[in-house]
Amino acid sequence: MNDMESRLISSIDGFFVSLENSDFSTSISSWQSIHNDLLNGQATGTLDSETNALGLSVAGWMEHICDAFMSLEIKTENRAAELLDDLDSVAAQQLKHSLTPSRSPSPSRATRSPSPSSQL
Repeated sequence: MNDMESRLISSIDGFFVSLENSDFSTSISSWQSIHNDLLNGQATGTLDSETNALGLSVAGWMEHICDAFMSLEIKTENRAAELLDDLDSVAAQQLKHSLTPSRSPSPSRATRSPSPSSQL
């Protein structure tokens, strides 16, 4: 395995390390360097077909991995929005229930205190 092939393979590990650390600066810099070196190799005719194919494969896999994470993030955001809507709905129902006066029976005349006018 030549140096470029090793760099291509290790770029996948670098991507996951960047993902874990939430810092893609090193991964992006590494990938830009690989990209430039691949283009230079193609331009000068020093890039062999196996390394070229590996570069295309790694780039394709990286694209699929990124797409999968983006899809997962979108699904997570949508689910979080649904849960917040559910929470708002439950809170609104509880608030409505707490503001509705209870229908406790009114006291009967026998248990009420006599009014001052009835004692005359």
